Amino acid sequence: MSSTFSGFYVAKSGIQAARANLQVTGQNMTNVNTTGYTRQRVDSYSIAPVGSGMRYASADLEIGGGVNCSGVSQIRDPYLDIRYRSEHAKTGKTGTQLDTLSDIEDIFDESTKDGLSAQFSDLVTQLNSLASSPSDFNLENIVKNSSLLLTKAFNNASQQLSKIRSQQTKSLQNDAITKANNLLKNIAHLNEEIKSSEISGTSALELTDQRNTMIDELSQYANIEVSSKSVDVGSGRSVSELQIDLVSGDQKFSLVSNNQYSQFSMTADEDTGYVTMALNDGDGNAVQAMDADGHAVTDIDGNPVTLTNADLTEGMFGGYLSMLNEKGEFDSATAERGIGYYETVLDKLANDFANTMNTINSTNAGGDNKPLFTTADGETTGITAGNISIADAWNSATSSYITATKQTSTGVDTSKLGDNVLYMVTQLAKDKTYTTNDDNVGGTTLFTTSIESFVSDVSVSVLALQVKDITRQDSTYNSTLNEIDTQRTSISAVDVNEEGINLIMYNQALTASSRFMTTLDEALDTIINKMGIVGR
Repeated sequence: MSSTFSGFYVAKSGIQAARANLQVTGQNMTNVNTTGYTRQRVDSYSIAPVGSGMRYASADLEIGGGVNCSGVSQIRDPYLDIRYRSEHAKTGKTGTQLDTLSDIEDIFDESTKDGLSAQFSDLVTQLNSLASSPSDFNLENIVKNSSLLLTKAFNNASQQLSKIRSQQTKSLQNDAITKANNLLKNIAHLNEEIKSSEISGTSALELTDQRNTMIDELSQYANIEVSSKSVDVGSGRSVSELQIDLVSGDQKFSLVSNNQYSQFSMTADEDTGYVTMALNDGDGNAVQAMDADGHAVTDIDGNPVTLTNADLTEGMFGGYLSMLNEKGEFDSATAERGIGYYETVLDKLANDFANTMNTINSTNAGGDNKPLFTTADGETTGITAGNISIADAWNSATSSYITATKQTSTGVDTSKLGDNVLYMVTQLAKDKTYTTNDDNVGGTTLFTTSIESFVSDVSVSVLALQVKDITRQDSTYNSTLNEIDTQRTSISAVDVNEEGINLIMYNQALTASSRFMTTLDEALDTIINKMGIVGR
C-alpha cells in the first residue's frame, strides 16, 4: 500500500514536469523566427509503483509514483532529412549547370545582338556584290574587311568561352570547394562540442541545430549520407558520434567522423582546362573508399581505391565537373554538353569555314596555294576559332587576290566572270552533316546545317534544348525539395498557435498538481491534528 507521504512525491513530480514543459514551450516560442531552430519537447514517463517487479504479488492497491522527466529532445523526422539532402544534391547540380549554360547562351545569342551569324550574313552580301564585279579591288577590300570582322568574331567567341571556363574553375576552387571544406571543418568541431556536452550531461540541442543546418548546406555539394553510432563513455553511459560519408554507388568516402574531417582539393590542366578533384584526410593522405560493410576497397592490383571525378556526379561538384570536363557526343553518348562541347563545335565551324574558302580560292590540285584564312602563325592546318586569321598574302595584297573564276578556255575574257565567288556563296549556304570526326566522315552525327546557319542552329537546336531540359529538371527537383521542406517544417518548426495552446495546457497541469498537493496537505492536517480527539 502507498505510504502516507507518497502522494506528495506524485504532486511534486507533476509540478516539476509542468514547469519543465512550460520552460521548453517558452524556449520554442522565443525561437519562432530563429533560422534552423528545431521544436523541442520534454521527454517524460510515468513512475511505476514502488512494489512493482517484486518476487511475490501483493494484495495491496499499487499506485504509480508520478512522472519523471528524462530530458529534452528535438522533434525531427530523420527520413525527411535524408530525402531533403538527397534532393538538395540534385538541385545543386542543375543550378550550377544552368548558371554556366546561361553564360554560354550570351555568346551564341543572335536575337539581341549581332554575332557570328550576322557577320556571316554580311560576308555573303559582300561576296554577292563582288561576284557582279570581280575585278573591282574596292569591293574585294570590303569582302576582306567583312572577313576580318568575322575572324575577330570567332576569336572573341573563343575568348569568351575560355573566360567562362576560367570563371567556373575559379568558382569551383574559391567558392564551392572552400565553402564545403569550411562546412566539414565546422561540423567536426560541433561534433566534438556536442559530444563533450552529452558526456557532462548538458543538453546540446542548439548546437545540434547548428550542425543540422550545416549538413543541409553541405548536401548541395555532393551526395552524402549521415549516420551515427553509440559509443560507451563509461559508468554505464553512452553518447552518439556522427559520421558523414560521400556516397558513390556501393562505395563510401569518409567526410566527417566525429571530430575528424576530410578536405576537397582540385587541379586544372593548363592546356586542356580539365579539372581533377581529390579528397584527403587530416594528414594529407588520400581518403580510401569503403564498402557497405566498412571494409577498405582496393583495385585488382591491391592498390587503395580513392576518390575520382566519377564519384562526384551529383551536387554542385558534379555540375561544375560536367560543365568543365565533358564534351557531350565528342566524349560519349551519355556525356553532358559542357563548355568543351561548345568550344569544339565552334572550332569545327571555324576550321570547316576556312578549309572550304581556301579550297575554293586555290588554283592548284592541293587546294592550298591561295589561302584566304590561316592560323595567327600563318598555317593552313589546325585552324580554330581562337586562332583563325586573315592570310598574310591576302591581307597585304595590292590587287585582286580572290579567285573570281576558274574558267581556262582560250580566248575567253574572264576578267568579268565571278562564278567562283558565287560558288563560295552557294557552299556557305549548302547544308552538310557534321560529325564528331574532324573530317566529318564517320563518327557520331551532331547535326545537319550550313556554314552560314551553323551558329543559329546550334543556338536554337542544341543549346536552347539543353537549357530547356535542364531547366525542367531543375524545376522538378526544386519543387520536390520545397515540398519536402514544407513537410519538415510542419513537423520541426515552431507553431505559435500550437505553443500558445501548450502554455495553457501546461499551466493548467501546474495548477492541478499544485491543487493536488494542497489537497493532500489539508487531508494530512485532518488526519494528524483532527483525528482521535473525541472525548478530550
